[in-house]
Amino acid sequence: MDPEPSRRPFLTLWAATTTSNLSDGISLAAAPLLAATVTRDPALIAGITVAQRTPWLVLASISGALADRLDRKRVAQAANWIRVAAFMTLAVAVLGDSVSMPLLYGFFFAIGTAETLYDSSSSAWLPTLVAPDDLGRANGRLQTTFVICNEFVGPPTGGLLFAFAAAAPFVLGASGYLAAIGLLALIPTATRDRRKPSEKPLTVKNIATDIAVGARWYWASPTLRSLSFVAAMGNAVSAATYGILVLLATDVLGVTSSWYGALLAAGAIGAVVGGLAAGKMGEWIPLGTLILVTNLLSAGSTIGMGLAISPAATVAFMALDGFVVLIQAIQVVTLRQQIVPNDVIGRVTAAYRSVAVGAFTVGGIAGGLVAKFFGIPAAFYAGGTAMAITAFAVLPVLNNKRLAQVKREATDPEEASGALI
Repeated sequence: MDPEPSRRPFLTLWAATTTSNLSDGISLAAAPLLAATVTRDPALIAGITVAQRTPWLVLASISGALADRLDRKRVAQAANWIRVAAFMTLAVAVLGDSVSMPLLYGFFFAIGTAETLYDSSSSAWLPTLVAPDDLGRANGRLQTTFVICNEFVGPPTGGLLFAFAAAAPFVLGASGYLAAIGLLALIPTATRDRRKPSEKPLTVKNIATDIAVGARWYWASPTLRSLSFVAAMGNAVSAATYGILVLLATDVLGVTSSWYGALLAAGAIGAVVGGLAAGKMGEWIPLGTLILVTNLLSAGSTIGMGLAISPAATVAFMALDGFVVLIQAIQVVTLRQQIVPNDVIGRVTAAYRSVAVGAFTVGGIAGGLVAKFFGIPAAFYAGGTAMAITAFAVLPVLNNKRLAQVKREATDPEEASGALI
């Protein structure tokens, strides 16, 4: 039986996101392998990650403003066209034997730019495609698909294709984005649910004004500020610990490369299970309690990894960490979509993510310094401790009573009058 008409737009968006995420996962393996054929300098190869993350620091606010001002379907399609152009350019360079590190940096900067556009538009678009009660399930499906495509299916596929022909993964990746563009075209316009569509011309001044509105909305909300602080700390600790996980595995645990692969797979498996369980967990556990418990379990898992008891214990800690992190991520995204008005959600989300994603750089540097001067396990101990402290520091804002009030204020304009969420 065909899905109900009200579900078709989401199912189409889900299919489009799946094909684009699969292409993302393919590039995660293929592009670094290609870089390794150009240089063996670790610093130059690490610069690829910097190139991909930089757009989140310098362009995310602009992407959020565009997502609120323009048709979100067109913004998402533009993001995929950027990806198509980047992948095809790299494929042509591979076939012409003219790959260079500057070209790879440009490739990943373009991919990062497209991510800011697609994520800002799709996150803001989703609440207009599903009923409020279905947001949690919809986010769970999207996040679980992201993990499966980016960590399970995509990277192995990219590695195999690269071994067959260096240009193959990039050609296939471009095809995936083209398929996503076609699927997105089947969804109705993404402007019909706006409360106040912008009629101001698209100028630098007006974009700057739009960005300022989103930043002020974000900063005026203690709930969003606290949630972004939790996310920033989690991302910083992730960068600090997962960035040196290979050293913990080989130098401290003394495992082989196959065991290291098992460590990475364990985190992904835990995340998939967490994505599938997030909806029910959100129904069973009050949100404030869920945020506190998942923060503390993630903190404990991080410290447990640093103890390096055994490879098997580390696998268990990795799986637990992936499980609780994705549960929290899905519930927090859903809450943000519920409490932020849809006509500003792109800009507010961009301001939120600038804080959360920007922490990756700080965490990576801090983790490397701690590991260098105090030993590899110390980075895990410090990260886990910082996460536990953060979990209790935000309790005055992210508790069950306050979060329930925030949700009521978001659905009742009269009750929300004069209140900050």
